Amino acid sequence: MQNLNEKYQSVLEQREKVLKEIQDMQQQEIIKKYLELQKQKDNLEDEYNQLYKEVKMEEYKSCQHILVTDTVAGSGFNYQQYFGCIKCGLTSKVLDFPREKLNSLQLQAMYDYLYKNHFINNTFYDLRRLTGIETNIDCDIDLAQAIYTRIKNAHPTIDDVTAIKYFEIALNDIRNIKVNNERKINRARRLSLNDNFNRWDNRRI
Repeated sequence: MQNLNEKYQSVLEQREKVLKEIQDMQQQEIIKKYLELQKQKDNLEDEYNQLYKEVKMEEYKSCQHILVTDTVAGSGFNYQQYFGCIKCGLTSKVLDFPREKLNSLQLQAMYDYLYKNHFINNTFYDLRRLTGIETNIDCDIDLAQAIYTRIKNAHPTIDDVTAIKYFEIALNDIRNIKVNNERKINRARRLSLNDNFNRWDNRRI
């Protein structure tokens, strides 16, 4: 017991000494300035986060969507189908997760937008309220948006109907031209996808 008390007293004294040093440092002008800047940074970070989400939600609202279906295989013969916009990246996949589990501001903005505008009775998202073109294309949404971005960069003024035609041609080339794993990795990098991306073909027999 005596050793424990001695150790406790030693830690207590060291703690008080450190707290005193911190208090003394906080009186220095440069430290005061640093703490003030840290406070401003935190406030601006909060404001930025809120404004970013509002900007993204306006983007989703005003987008003339080009929608594809994103089919994900489940167990056995079960499949889950989502929708996604190849222009703005909006995807109903986010609704499968609790909002607090979404690890980016963009995903949180998607969740908030869909939940607020397209959820009915907490169980169903209504595509009829989305403006734009609903295609019959089944494609991973990340791949679809990556292809569209390349098309848009090459043809900035392209209209949606023509963009869909270009998109279908590019997607068919990707799916029909067989390449080895090394070339698949290089193709993923060119499209700014992860090296291990492997959802090139959503089609099912």
